Amino acid sequence: MREKLSRLAEGVSNWALAALLLALPFLAHWVPLGQPIDPVLYDYHEISLYATDLFLLAAIGGWLLGLLLRRSRARFQWGPAFLTVPLLGLLTLGIAGIPQAVDSAYAAYTTGRLAFLLAFYLMLINLPLKEELIVWPLAAGMVVQGVVGVWQFLVGHTLGLRWLGETTADAARPGASVVMVGEQRWLRAYGLTSHPNVLGGFLMACLLVVTGSYLTQAGWRRIALLGSLAIGLGALLLTFSRAAWLGAAAGVLLLLGLLLWARRQGSRPVRHSSLALLAGVALIVVLVFAATNWPLLRPRLGLASQGVEIRSVEERILLNKAALVLVRMRPWLGVGLGNFAVALYRLAPETVSYYSSFAPVHVVFLLATAELGFPGGLLWLCLIGSPWLALWLRRRQVEMTLWWAGLSAAIAALTVVSFLDHYLWSSQQGRLMFMLIWGLWARAWTKAPLARRMPASTQEADL
Repeated sequence: MREKLSRLAEGVSNWALAALLLALPFLAHWVPLGQPIDPVLYDYHEISLYATDLFLLAAIGGWLLGLLLRRSRARFQWGPAFLTVPLLGLLTLGIAGIPQAVDSAYAAYTTGRLAFLLAFYLMLINLPLKEELIVWPLAAGMVVQGVVGVWQFLVGHTLGLRWLGETTADAARPGASVVMVGEQRWLRAYGLTSHPNVLGGFLMACLLVVTGSYLTQAGWRRIALLGSLAIGLGALLLTFSRAAWLGAAAGVLLLLGLLLWARRQGSRPVRHSSLALLAGVALIVVLVFAATNWPLLRPRLGLASQGVEIRSVEERILLNKAALVLVRMRPWLGVGLGNFAVALYRLAPETVSYYSSFAPVHVVFLLATAELGFPGGLLWLCLIGSPWLALWLRRRQVEMTLWWAGLSAAIAALTVVSFLDHYLWSSQQGRLMFMLIWGLWARAWTKAPLARRMPASTQEADL
């Protein structure tokens, strides 16, 4: 009986995880606590509950219940120390910084969220999973976000899907994220996220992860995944997110290098027809986008001067300087996890008086250092740098699979984005995506030493 209940609980966890991945970037939320601070966006100081929290709690709860009920328990995996230790270190610093945080209540809330995300990370490493449970919800999520995003761009405003958390934006009104040619304004694709940059990051990571699985597929599965990749790429381009574009480019280059490595190792070969088909479809999508949107592309590529682009760059420079001011004020424990925007408003408003931009700095390393002190910044650098050092040191022992190559490419892309935008640290959707990719990569690492000794059928059945 206990074994049946254990399997049932794990099944609930699997289905909740699939729902979470499908809805991962959705903004739908409720703000039960917090007082508005006019210059500071609610997401940076008010306690919010997201629709995805229900799926996250169900997935973690089902996994823990199944773990407790199971009679024959497999050895619990903590994941590679070079990832798990920095994550635990960040959580420890977050807890230590609560008493002296600028907004202690919000610091405690953000630290609690980090604790749940660490549980999510450990669940991904230990829960019995199949590749399909990850790939297909992410592919479906790309299609949903892609269709909504393309439609928004074409009509010039959001679609009124507030019940799904869609933000309200109109290209003709101030405050919307747009690209401009002269006085003409074009709305960037938001999807069902808070900002086009967040949508771009989600699509970028999903494209790379799904590609790793697509390259092993045949028949209708290959065609279905190819279609989702085409829609996702088209929507990614329409976000006009330069950070996501650069991250995607870095991820693709690394993916090609890892595929070559896997081939030399004699791992499961890439279907050349699949690779050629994907490259052809991607080239067509990019060329059609560039041909039809070249005037909009020029300012985003720095080929033309535009006030919106100049302001964006100046604000980022201003926030970088403001972050250094906060670091000098509180170098060891920082201003509190999640407190950057409020601390800037309360402690150093003069640093951004020109634009009154009370938002997180766009470089995550600076953001982590300002909120958690120098130890936090160092732990962040260890977290994003250690996978590459570990792969290099064990390059002769590990077997690089196509799935793992896609995950590694996604990590590279997210690492690039972390130096250009803050949502991987400051946004619930960004943090979820970050921990998802790191958890799946850690799972692949823990299984890598056994890869050559396991039967091929077993390797394909379990991630």
